[in-house]
Amino acid sequence: MEKTNPIVKEKAVVPRLRLMKNQYVYLLAGLLIFGFFPHLFGPYLTSVFIIIGIYSITTVGLTILMGNAGLVSLAQAAFWGIGAYGTGILTVKYEIPVLFSVVVGIIFSSIAGFILIYVTRNLEGHYFTLATLGFGIVINIILIEESTLTGGSSGLLGIPGFSIGNFALASESMWFYFIWTIVILVVLLSRNLVKSGWGRNLRSMNSSLIASQSMGINTGKYKVKAFVISASFAGLSGGLYASYMGFISPAVFNFEMSIKFVVMAVIGGLLSIYGALVGAIVITLLVEVLREFIPTLFSDTSAGGAVEVIFFGALLMVMMVYLPNGIMGIIKQAKTKFSTGGRFS
Repeated sequence: MEKTNPIVKEKAVVPRLRLMKNQYVYLLAGLLIFGFFPHLFGPYLTSVFIIIGIYSITTVGLTILMGNAGLVSLAQAAFWGIGAYGTGILTVKYEIPVLFSVVVGIIFSSIAGFILIYVTRNLEGHYFTLATLGFGIVINIILIEESTLTGGSSGLLGIPGFSIGNFALASESMWFYFIWTIVILVVLLSRNLVKSGWGRNLRSMNSSLIASQSMGINTGKYKVKAFVISASFAGLSGGLYASYMGFISPAVFNFEMSIKFVVMAVIGGLLSIYGALVGAIVITLLVEVLREFIPTLFSDTSAGGAVEVIFFGALLMVMMVYLPNGIMGIIKQAKTKFSTGGRFS
């Protein structure tokens, strides 16, 4: 029987112990930043990170859909809009409590997602993506034309802030803690889903649809579930966005926003749920930087939207070619090198 050299074994264990220790340090640092963020960085950055948290919920759903199921959807902004307008219309027009309205908005988004995936269940690849793009355009037109309900191009005003009974989110710091608590719960739920047997079957479909079908996996059923989960997360995010902003407009829930969600998922890393958070942070902060510099670089400030689309389109191409696994892929490689005692070149 071959004996293991204790020195070699010790050398292999030490980096792993060091990595575990570092993980606890990172966790503690994260909790401290979370706890003191609104007090350390002020109202502006707090409001930016509230929006980042709202975006993250939508992007997590897209990561499940694209990274695990292999389905590229350009309808995420549409489901986001359905959740937002479901919440807004019920609270403003019918004076229904915000909590119930958000739940109904999630249901509306889930139903819309189910209808879309059922109708397009036989489409694959870019045909499916184009179908979702068409759906997004149709929803945006409906939001503009149904002005009696939606307020049309002028938008919907007077959406109340989130409250449960006598408890209301009355400050930016309260919104920050509330939104990021939901983000953490969504991330934990999604992480458990993708690590379960359901998630493994979903990834096997992404690797080889024919092989999965030959193993008896009902690929259509898995595709529907993944799409509906993604749509429901977008609906939740939309409802929270409407309640936080107090005003929504069809201009927000357009094709450009769908592209931004896709870029967030790709930049962060499609194979990691945490990548959704990283991508949302990076892209939202980049948008803030672009908004500062565009007026300086261009005399026509109305060109800002077009510049953003060009910039993020180019960024998406670069990431897909040179960093297909995103930022989390780089971090994973670094952790692997560190845990195995490898050296960085």
